[in-house]
Amino acid sequence: MDRDVIILGGGMAGLSAAYFLSQHASVLLLERETALGYHSSGRSAAQFTVGISAPTMRRLAQASRSFLEAPPDGFAAAPILSPRGSMTVAPAGQEAKLHRQHAMLAEAGAGARLLDATEALALFPALDPAQVAAGVFEASAMDIDVDLLLQGFARGARAQGAMIATDSRIEAIERRSGRWTVRTDAATFSAPLLLNAAGAWVDQVADMAGRAPIGITPCRRTAFTFAPPPGMDTDRWPHVNSVAHDWYVKPETGRLMGSLSDQTPTEPCDAQPDDLDVAQGIYNIEQATRFTIARPLSRWAGLRSFVADRSPVAGAGGRVTRASSGWPARAAAAS
Repeated sequence: MDRDVIILGGGMAGLSAAYFLSQHASVLLLERETALGYHSSGRSAAQFTVGISAPTMRRLAQASRSFLEAPPDGFAAAPILSPRGSMTVAPAGQEAKLHRQHAMLAEAGAGARLLDATEALALFPALDPAQVAAGVFEASAMDIDVDLLLQGFARGARAQGAMIATDSRIEAIERRSGRWTVRTDAATFSAPLLLNAAGAWVDQVADMAGRAPIGITPCRRTAFTFAPPPGMDTDRWPHVNSVAHDWYVKPETGRLMGSLSDQTPTEPCDAQPDDLDVAQGIYNIEQATRFTIARPLSRWAGLRSFVADRSPVAGAGGRVTRASSGWPARAAAAS
């Protein structure tokens, strides 16, 4: 089957590319898993913020706001973004880090404001007063309905003629006469453009295609939920994290989400929560707040994948390492 573009990977990157490219070209998206957004895209903290240290990511967040706030008619049945706010807090002696974050947010047009300890406690009453000297609050940070966004991209791409195939295991990638041929366990497809959006597996896909790796490092992050204290209405509290990036808490309906903010290098995998990371996250949260977390209600993990400068990678493929053809079993596991 011939197409203009073949996209490998059905997470946020692949689906958004399929949505926008299918407005101008015939698109095929192949996803190894049985569900779209199975890995990182479906396991994130679902927060929209411009408080991102990497400048390119911060600019991308700024540029995305208008689409997320007002998507095209019919894209989603409900708002993608909902008010939340995001607060970073610091103990005495670390206020300078907050001032740097405030300046970064101001540069991004976030309208953030510095808080004293009393103001921070008013926004998130469970904080331990002895551990909070100041804060910075990004009122325009939002919750993202990730599933609504993913399904909007998928539904919109299909409506524009894109084919999206899940449960598609790639067996070989070849480059012949200016076209890419991708063979799966079910069919063979061809296109002049191949888009590698395989997340943690992008280097494995590059290897299958005979291209040099970009040097991506998947990093595991573990998260969990826990019950709020009895009698506390936490639904309108902001997302709160430490200036040292060693814990965060985010309200969800009827419960709270917590994390150690860990970034543990790992192989590409179906990430599973680490018991020690859950325990350390609980400990760090309890040290900075008045929460007593008896046991998590749920726990999970996802992968955050980075190249060395932590900026997105986009553009034409790298240098050829060998002629592409069929590849051994280890590479055939790539999505």
